[in-house]
Amino acid sequence: MGFKMKPTQFNSHYKPLTNLIFFVIIGLSLILPSALQANSPSSEKLLVRIKGTPRQMVRLQKMALDWARPFSFNKAEAILSLEKAEKLAALGYQLQVLQRESDLKGTPLDDFYHTYEETSEILKQTAAAYPHLVRRYQVGQSTRFGYPIWALKISDHPEIDEDEPAILIDGMHHAREPLGNEICLAFIDYLLSNYGVEEKVTSWVNNYEIWIIPILNPEGYKYLVDNNLASPWWRKNLRDNNNNGLIDPDYDGVDLNRNYDFNWTRLGSTNPASWTYRGPAPFSEKETQAKRDLTLNEKFVASVSYHSYGEVILYQWSWPDSGLRAPDDDVTWMIAMQTARRIPRLRREGTYSFQRQTAASQSGPWMYGVAGVLEFLVETGTSFIPLGPEIQEIVTDNLQGLFYLFDRLKGPGVRGKILDWKTKQPLEAVVSIIEKDDFRYIYPRRSHPLTGTFIRLLEPGEYTIKVSVPGYQSNWRKIQIKDKMEDVTFYLLPLEGVQPRFFNPETWRKSGQKR
Repeated sequence: MGFKMKPTQFNSHYKPLTNLIFFVIIGLSLILPSALQANSPSSEKLLVRIKGTPRQMVRLQKMALDWARPFSFNKAEAILSLEKAEKLAALGYQLQVLQRESDLKGTPLDDFYHTYEETSEILKQTAAAYPHLVRRYQVGQSTRFGYPIWALKISDHPEIDEDEPAILIDGMHHAREPLGNEICLAFIDYLLSNYGVEEKVTSWVNNYEIWIIPILNPEGYKYLVDNNLASPWWRKNLRDNNNNGLIDPDYDGVDLNRNYDFNWTRLGSTNPASWTYRGPAPFSEKETQAKRDLTLNEKFVASVSYHSYGEVILYQWSWPDSGLRAPDDDVTWMIAMQTARRIPRLRREGTYSFQRQTAASQSGPWMYGVAGVLEFLVETGTSFIPLGPEIQEIVTDNLQGLFYLFDRLKGPGVRGKILDWKTKQPLEAVVSIIEKDDFRYIYPRRSHPLTGTFIRLLEPGEYTIKVSVPGYQSNWRKIQIKDKMEDVTFYLLPLEGVQPRFFNPETWRKSGQKR
């Protein structure tokens, strides 16, 4: 009773991007055909490819534009107003229009895609059909209209919290990127259809706790679908920025993937009218709060967040301005590389690429820097809302990348447990890898407060692990990591005459918002 692919219907308004190149802007000149000028209001938005000199591209990257795909060194693609396009052309950038917003407006979403209501019903029916493997949870709600944010937990004992690695898969931070929803639904169906049939799937479900949030931005997606793509490139939620009780597409909404509290001021816009508006405060949006709270509660080892487009995997991270790499760069680089090489490009011209993400305000940097989760952002496909026949291909191809990540959770790495030497009760400890961690840039990694367990994916090598808890003697141990997950237990001795102080997760969560 899980997810099944919907029958495809072809919408005539979709055309390959190569047929939607209307004009080229070269150097300082902005050349607009008279027909385009006559038919395009000042609010018309364009999907534009931008080129320039290396120095120009460095300046361009610092602008708070609505990027359509990850930035590359010699070209970029962004959603621009006519006014913004004119300004960039005047600065000497070369612009090529790939698509106009007006060509997509007012046409229903391709029938292949599942709406928010259809997705909610699928999750409900799936939980009912597989009660021994699935639980459905409302992990939050949308900021303005309170639409439920649904998640499925898949495990062999979904009703209890087991001492197992947890992983999170999510889609649709942005309303215009429904491929993430389809990949999540397809993966749910794959797991449940093959449990007890395929050995690897059975092992994943038996040994992991798998959480899946197909639609993190329900009200943004509903706005896009319910209005027949009246604003086809809408990406934000529907926060009422001007408090007038109306939905103003030229002013309302927050870009959810600019709302996370990690270098929050370094990315996105302070202008509510901008499509990359980062919100009035870090974690101001209920949608990002939902992901934050679930993450801090479950202590995920890894996560994957699906976006569109670009056929590239982003991993953690390059520190702003300095270019400093994340402490786990060796691990995340290898996982991103191995995942990317398993996902073919839509045109079968090689495989996905991979690159570091800037450590600022997005889900991935917060997940890694604060929560200690290795998150990978996958930019799927070659357009925001691709054609029906392309969707199944993109979805199926991306599952191959997930398969690698799930196998990688088996190791190499270290799985440890920290216990009180006298009582043998679990302890929540700060756990650091001396050779890697730098707490000037990341929050301390901690063991699970209920089980004392920590899991760290590592590349093969020798590492020194330090564990410390207030009121206890700290402990160090060298460990050799080879090709599997190494198990280790630390017993900590209480300090004489010192009352142990136990960590308060709620206090830390609130203090984390100040960083």
